[in-house]
Amino acid sequence: MKRILGTLAIAAVVVATPAYATNGMRLTGFGPVQQSMGGASVGAPLDAVSGVTNPAGLSLIKPEFDFAGAAFMPSVKYTAGQGTMSDTSSRPTDFLPTLAAAFRANDQFTVGVAALGTAGMGVTYDQGLGGLETKTSYMNGRIAPAVAYKVNDQFSVGAALNLMYAQMDFAVGGTAPSAANSFGYGATLGVTYKPTDIVTIGAAFETEGYFQDFSFDVGGGQTIKIKMDSPMIATLGLGVTPAKGLVLAVDGEWINWSATNGKDKPEVSPAGGMAFNMNWKDQLVLKVGAQYALDALKLRAGFNYGQSPVDQGQSLEALLFPAIAQMHYTLGAGYDISSWTVNASFMYSPEAKASGTGTTPFGPLDYETKMSQMEFQLGAAVRF
Repeated sequence: MKRILGTLAIAAVVVATPAYATNGMRLTGFGPVQQSMGGASVGAPLDAVSGVTNPAGLSLIKPEFDFAGAAFMPSVKYTAGQGTMSDTSSRPTDFLPTLAAAFRANDQFTVGVAALGTAGMGVTYDQGLGGLETKTSYMNGRIAPAVAYKVNDQFSVGAALNLMYAQMDFAVGGTAPSAANSFGYGATLGVTYKPTDIVTIGAAFETEGYFQDFSFDVGGGQTIKIKMDSPMIATLGLGVTPAKGLVLAVDGEWINWSATNGKDKPEVSPAGGMAFNMNWKDQLVLKVGAQYALDALKLRAGFNYGQSPVDQGQSLEALLFPAIAQMHYTLGAGYDISSWTVNASFMYSPEAKASGTGTTPFGPLDYETKMSQMEFQLGAAVRF
């Protein structure tokens, strides 16, 4: 068991590189194909990474192996204290790999596995609040073995086991302990239904991810523990192929942030010391995408919108966890070369801002924080 956990830890560390918040702190799409479709994939599975978002979709794709890398380039800055404090986050470009595969066991069973980063957020302000370094970093990656069962030509079901690894690091108010790690687990269940040849309806449910407490040594023989799970997610998706080569996709997603990042969360123990109240609300996300195939060339475009879950009245938390991006525009393409397809995507999230006044350890604080994002992904798929 220790050897298995150690292997999973190494793999999860590789895929759980830092990523900035998008839909809350969850990435809008996984891999260049999903990302270029605005993240829409539950009703229109197009690659092996679909085993993460809707494992039943594995029944609808050809066996393949996908690999990709993303470069995530955000711009985050803040002003506070009527302009007496300001800085731009110095956190560098984040690099995020995605690996996935799907294998057809027989006419009914398809098995898959994915290793990827799914969520993250953070800032690094060298001149932060009180003139001190102010930093947060959270990253979450998973290995997800999955299986899909084709009941008949119209209906498929699927399930994935989410074996997760997360890392958290922070520096605030003069406290800067070493980073802490945590293992977690959860599951994703999914179905697909094809009432006609051109329509696919999908539904997926991801359970809450249950993590060990993050344990930090803050010196003087003192330890603080932070409890931070990942949220429950429910998604409905629709895929339509109205003409040869054309795929239209739309997903509607609900993310239960209030249960994991809501009032007086994340939980910190022992009580009486540092405390957070992120007070995030639940988030509804709309994902829309289109793909058009011209022989070997596939062109893709998408849009993703999710109103920020951040409580702008919580000034400290809004500065440390600026999950304020809302609109995401995506483009992408794929090109077939024999049994290979090369895929690329580009995502742009225009500047969003949050401002307000709240109570902090430094006293009442007015603030404004701004964020914009760009991301490039490049990858390939090989069919077998």
